[in-house]
Amino acid sequence: MTSDIHLAQLLCSRLCHDLVGPAGAVNAGLELAEDGDLDGDALDLVTSSAAEITRRLAFFRIAFGAAGGKASAVGTLSLNEARELAGEMLAGGKTELEWPDSSHAPDSLPAGVGKVLLLMILLASECLPRGGPVTVHTAALPEGAGLAVTAQGVGAVLKPDLAAALDPDATGDVVSARTVHAHFAQVLARAEGGRIETSDEGDGEIRFMALFPQDKGGQG
Repeated sequence: MTSDIHLAQLLCSRLCHDLVGPAGAVNAGLELAEDGDLDGDALDLVTSSAAEITRRLAFFRIAFGAAGGKASAVGTLSLNEARELAGEMLAGGKTELEWPDSSHAPDSLPAGVGKVLLLMILLASECLPRGGPVTVHTAALPEGAGLAVTAQGVGAVLKPDLAAALDPDATGDVVSARTVHAHFAQVLARAEGGRIETSDEGDGEIRFMALFPQDKGGQG
């Protein structure tokens, strides 16, 4: 496991990288506005980029930060809020979220487990270079809360560096700013009494799974 300081530095680098693109687009559009060259297309770029920053920040705040969502006072993250955050995070890209309703799903998850679920969705989306659905299933099982996130699409692959970062024993020389979210997700999962596991199902399907014991994952 990487040191706390090194992990924090890598996370900051990762988040800044994910925000600098849309922030740069907003800045470029504003510069055009100052020059009087802000046409309709440029205005659309500024508007869409600003909205993207807002969506990403909302997702990052819950997935990576100390915040626990709207129900943080009781230490839970509702599945409705998690679905909303994930859907908005993926909006506008080639990857779409599929989250069917299920009578076996809990109404909410402990905040830490909810963060793990959001990060599993993020990881699954990165397995789809050409886009495709990311499907989420949750279940309140006798053993605890079960999470399953599947990425399905042409060329779906869990890259070796992400797989290495997901190893619970990953060291600092394995984890980078590009893969730190995978390591962080596994650290959170272990802190909640679970573990993220992956499988390559073939035919362009990658699956992420985790089970959290009743005293950690049982809410609903």
